[in-house]
Amino acid sequence: MTLADAGEIFRCWEDNPPAHLMLQTIARMLGWMPRPAPASAPPIEEIAAAAPPGFVVGRGGDLGMPSPLDLDTMRAKNRAQTLAIARRGENAAGG
Repeated sequence: MTLADAGEIFRCWEDNPPAHLMLQTIARMLGWMPRPAPASAPPIEEIAAAAPPGFVVGRGGDLGMPSPLDLDTMRAKNRAQTLAIARRGENAAGG
């Protein structure tokens, strides 16, 4: 966008102001004031240490996550389950 383009847009806004600017003007006429800006920004270290918005951060300790998978234990459980199902099938067919 060039400076001439911006000037053209602003000239158009003089006759047809954007709705959000009209609403803000009406609200101010009725007594609304925007929130004041904070007196001072927090130190950068505090901002960096804060959790991201919308996320929960657990620092240290037990997070309640399951232990890593033990494939040998899982395979043994699967074999035992397969044998139990096969035995039930044999008992049902033979009994």
